[in-house]
Amino acid sequence: MLELLEQLYLHRISHLNKYAIRQNTLQNNQDLTIPTKQEISAYMSGQLSLFPKGSGMTLIQWQRDKVAFLELFTAVYESNSIKAINRPKMTKKEYFGLLTWFFNIQIGNIDSTLQAAKNRKIEQKPYLKELMDVFDNYCARGL
Repeated sequence: MLELLEQLYLHRISHLNKYAIRQNTLQNNQDLTIPTKQEISAYMSGQLSLFPKGSGMTLIQWQRDKVAFLELFTAVYESNSIKAINRPKMTKKEYFGLLTWFFNIQIGNIDSTLQAAKNRKIEQKPYLKELMDVFDNYCARGL
């Protein structure tokens, strides 16, 4: 899934670089360039439907609370599961910038929200525990 996310992200950046300046200058004119073979293939597989043309946002939205988002993706970041292609480690700011854009979620101050999550008096890591239960149930169903 992370490889797919990375491919989609790189495609979107390429798309934005290719069309953003042009759309700002041409405003309401249609894009008359012929799509490449890869763009047609991605369109046919439904891949580009998550990235509407002319929009800076994806069509994906995080459905849980912000603390759950940070709980999950901080664990992924701290496990060193994600890396930048062109350097050893992606910064936390870059990482969360990508994810908040991709999932259309606004988090004011990530560090203070994470600190509040760490200082919870109630159950620690409730979302991660829920995910473990969900995966256990999935495995038990034998799918």
